[in-house]
Amino acid sequence: MHDLLYENQKAWHDAFDVRPIFEDYAKRIGLDVERYKQDLTSEVVERRIFLDMKRGHSLGVKGTPTIFLNGREVPFESLPADKLREVIKAELSRAHP
Repeated sequence: MHDLLYENQKAWHDAFDVRPIFEDYAKRIGLDVERYKQDLTSEVVERRIFLDMKRGHSLGVKGTPTIFLNGREVPFESLPADKLREVIKAELSRAHP
């Protein structure tokens, strides 16, 4: 589901109501759509999202995606896979000179 959300972000970003779009994604990947809709509005899920947001805020996360490597935020411009590999390699070489 997360792959579809990120790959198609431009398609749903400005939608007035994303629910039908997300339900279609859920159907495409074989989820039980009725269960998906129940989970989407459940108190358990709402609480989990709240706690995740609270934790992210406490860490200084301002948006997604955000990646931390050894406690430091990786700059957004380093998130493409090829650049991220270089950041990880540099961090590994620092840890094991």
